[in-house]
Amino acid sequence: MSFDLNSKFFEIAFNVTEHTEAMLAYWDKNLICRYANKATADWFRVTPEHMINKSHLSEILGSLFEVQRPYINGVLAGKTQVFDQVIHLYSGKAKNVRVTYHPDYIEREVRGFYAHMTDISPLNNKHVDDETKIEKLPEFLTQNDQLLENVAKTLNENLFIGFPSISALSKKHFVSESKLKRDFKQSFGRTIFSYYRYLQMEIADKYIREKRCNKNQMAVMLNFSNPSNFSACYHKYLKEKSTDQQNNQFQKENINHYKTLIEEAPVTIAMFDTQMQFIAVSESWITEYNLQNMNFLKKSLYEILPDTKKKCEKQHLHCLKGHIYHCDGLLLKKNNGIRNWLKWNIYPWFTPSGEVGGLCVHTEDISKVKAIEKENERAAKLLKKAATFSKIGTWTRDMLTHTIRWDKIIQNILELPDHFVPDIKAVWRFVEQGKSQNLVKKALRNSLKYGVSFDIEVEMVTAGGSSKRIRIIGYPELQNNKCKKLSGILFDVTPI
Repeated sequence: MSFDLNSKFFEIAFNVTEHTEAMLAYWDKNLICRYANKATADWFRVTPEHMINKSHLSEILGSLFEVQRPYINGVLAGKTQVFDQVIHLYSGKAKNVRVTYHPDYIEREVRGFYAHMTDISPLNNKHVDDETKIEKLPEFLTQNDQLLENVAKTLNENLFIGFPSISALSKKHFVSESKLKRDFKQSFGRTIFSYYRYLQMEIADKYIREKRCNKNQMAVMLNFSNPSNFSACYHKYLKEKSTDQQNNQFQKENINHYKTLIEEAPVTIAMFDTQMQFIAVSESWITEYNLQNMNFLKKSLYEILPDTKKKCEKQHLHCLKGHIYHCDGLLLKKNNGIRNWLKWNIYPWFTPSGEVGGLCVHTEDISKVKAIEKENERAAKLLKKAATFSKIGTWTRDMLTHTIRWDKIIQNILELPDHFVPDIKAVWRFVEQGKSQNLVKKALRNSLKYGVSFDIEVEMVTAGGSSKRIRIIGYPELQNNKCKKLSGILFDVTPI
């Protein structure tokens, strides 16, 4: 398909790019902007004339630059990149976007890439898993959020024109005046007019600091009735800005305090931001997950430990809402390829303003405990079969109720009547004092304290006065690393 260069085609194409709400840009291989459409100003508060041939991509994306670095490297390697991301606009609101980076080739060499960024919030309304009641996706913008975003956009378009009345805004966006004022203040923390003034002062501050205009000129440009009114608004803005900077500095110091605690912690713990990117980890975490030779800071947990995305992402999203989560048995594949049973404790950490800043995740390898539990399950099955053999009985000691139970075979071995009810004190009467009692005490102590099974032979005296050689085998049952029950078998090995 060909076009007449003298036709209006290219003029129409240019107008299309300038009137779309999607952000369109072109970045060369050095990541310098060579083109940006008008929508860029709505997205990043930077006009095209201040971007083209001047701005580096990192200046526009800010903290998102490191997040997008893998995709940027990918497109510069010649591969088209498509991904979804949550970004925060200058207004403080979140926007869910789909980003497409397409490489630009000249003679098989990538010279740059085309960037397309579009709002997909209306396509991704929140939905919840009925079974877990945990949201599957990050919090997307509601219809009301989108309406307020459009109102904020209208205010931004009128910064040099004059404040549109509340009545005009309500009519343009098809919402009642009372609802508009109420919802806007609740969402942005300011009245509509106060928000409009703040946007004006942001521009004024930029122009004045860059010495492009003085205060009197800015007062005229922003349609103030007299310079003194502008000066009062500007000084109020500067005071508020200074307070915000102090709060941000306090928040930064607070995060550094968190990091120091995490890094020096003697347990396996890591700190993440809201994108589940590593902020700090303890030495134990590095050792546990084999991260010694890996540059993991500011990278996503799901990139470093891919198995966690499928098994833990729901829980992480749940905790980013301010909840705490505990898991006593998660089978996870580590970087060494080995699957381990892990105990996870996930806690949100908060900024000074009370918002969730990210998560702290503490893990504990309980693979040995799980192995013991599995062994105990196997032993329990053997115990059920043991009663079928002559002179082999089964017994159980419950550590929670402090009770002992044994079957009739043990009753017969110890020459006890059928109505006899065993208790702990009664048991010690049958075990001969001295070496046998010490052997039993040591075996019980190791089982209760360390979860160790035992197999011992002791001398016992029956209720009828007979001296017998008795073999006792015991298996501890653990819960939360504590022995809750001892089960085993007992049989008579007295030489005939």
